[in-house]
Amino acid sequence: MTVRSLALELYEEVIDDKAYSNIVLNEALRFEELNAQDRGLLTEILYGTLQHKLTLEYYVRPFIKTKLRRWQRYLLLISVYQLEYLDRVPDFAVINEAVEIAKERGGLQAGKQINGILRAYLRGERPLIDDIKNDASRLSLKYSMPKWLVKHWFKHYSLEETENILKSLNEKPQMYLRVNKKRVDRDNLIEMLLDEGYDVRASDLHPDAVEFNGQNITQSRSYKDGFFAIQDVSSMFVNMALEAADGEQILDACSAPGGKGFHALESMDGGHVSLGDVHEHKITLIDNEGQRLKHDNYDAFIKNAATGSYEGLYDRIIVDAPCSGLGVVKRKPEIKYERNEESIGDLVELQLEILDNVKNYLKPNGVLIYSTCTIHQLENENVAYTFKKKHSDIEFDNFSIPAFNFTGPYRQILPYEHQTDGFFIARFKKSDS
Repeated sequence: MTVRSLALELYEEVIDDKAYSNIVLNEALRFEELNAQDRGLLTEILYGTLQHKLTLEYYVRPFIKTKLRRWQRYLLLISVYQLEYLDRVPDFAVINEAVEIAKERGGLQAGKQINGILRAYLRGERPLIDDIKNDASRLSLKYSMPKWLVKHWFKHYSLEETENILKSLNEKPQMYLRVNKKRVDRDNLIEMLLDEGYDVRASDLHPDAVEFNGQNITQSRSYKDGFFAIQDVSSMFVNMALEAADGEQILDACSAPGGKGFHALESMDGGHVSLGDVHEHKITLIDNEGQRLKHDNYDAFIKNAATGSYEGLYDRIIVDAPCSGLGVVKRKPEIKYERNEESIGDLVELQLEILDNVKNYLKPNGVLIYSTCTIHQLENENVAYTFKKKHSDIEFDNFSIPAFNFTGPYRQILPYEHQTDGFFIARFKKSDS
C-alpha cells in the first residue's frame, strides 16, 4: 500500500468513523512497514488535510462538475493539500498517484474523473479567500475553522486577536516533557536526553518543563526508566495553581491519563493522590503511567465524578473537566469539525454537575482547581462564575503564572501567547464554615 492510499484510508476512518487522528496514525506507524521519509509524509498528509479541510473544500469545489463518491472527494482533498502546501512534492507525482488510487478503488472511469478535476485545478484559478468581505466567512475559510466558532470568538476578542488564535491553532505544536522530580532534576534529564541524541532544551515557561523536537522520544532510555512524562506546558500550569503542600490528600477527579495528579504527587513530600475516571480502560492507562514513573502513594479507581461518592475529604481537588477540546485542535484537528453549539451546552451542564458533586468532598479551606483545554467562554468563565454563584461557601482564590506575568483567580491561556495549547484554569477556595 502506498503512503497516499494509506493516508486516504486513515482520513476516511477519522471523518466517517469518528476515529481519533492520533490513534489511527500511531496504529498505522506501528504496523505498516514505512521508512522514515514515508512516515513523515503520511503524518504530514493526514494532519495537514484535516487541519485545512474547509479551505481545501473551498478551493476544489468550483472544479467538480460531476457526481463523485465520498472517497473520491476525500482523495481530491488529500491531493489538493499536497499541491498547495507541500512544495517538495512534484505536481505530476501527486496527480499520477491520485489517478492510480482512484483506478484501483473505483475503476478506469473513477481514475479519469480524478485526473480531469486535478488537471483542471492546476490550469484554473482557485477562488481567492482574501477577497471575501465578511470577516467571519473569510477567516473561517482561511483557517478552516467552523464559522459559528469564529463568530463566538468575535464576541470576546478583537478581529486581530481572533486571527492570532486561528493562525496559532494551524501551526505545528511545540512538544514538552514534564520532568519526574521524584527521580531526577531537569538539568540531569536534559543531559541524559542530549547524550541519547534528542533535541531538548529547558523551557522558560515552567521549571518542570522541557521542550523537545523530533519523533520517538518514547523510545528513549529515559522514558522507559520513568524520568519524564509527555505533557503540554499549559497543563503544567495547573500545578502552579494547585500549590500542593507536603503530606496533603489530593483528588484528581477526571484524571486519565493521570498527568496532573502525578505532577501533584511529584511536587510534594508524602501525601497521597487519588486518581478517578469514569472508564475502566482509562484506569489502566493511569496505572500503566504510574508504574512507568515508579510512583507510589496513589490509587486509581473508576468513578463518575458527576454523581459518584468519594471516601473522606481532600485538601485539594483537580477537576480537569471533559470539554470541547478547542484549545488542542493543532494536535487533534478533527475536533473542530465535530463540535457545535448544542454540544457545548451539553458539556457545560456536565462540567457544572462535576463541580457541584466533588465540592462536597473538599475540606474547609481546601482548594479546588477547574481546568479545560478549550477556548470557549461558556465552558470557562461562565462555568466558573456559575459554580461560584451557586455555592455560598465557595470563593475565587488567586494564583500566579510568572511566565504570563499573571496573578488572579482565573486565566484563559490563548495558544498564540507562548505557542502552548489553548487552556483555562480557575482556582476556588472553600470557606472554613
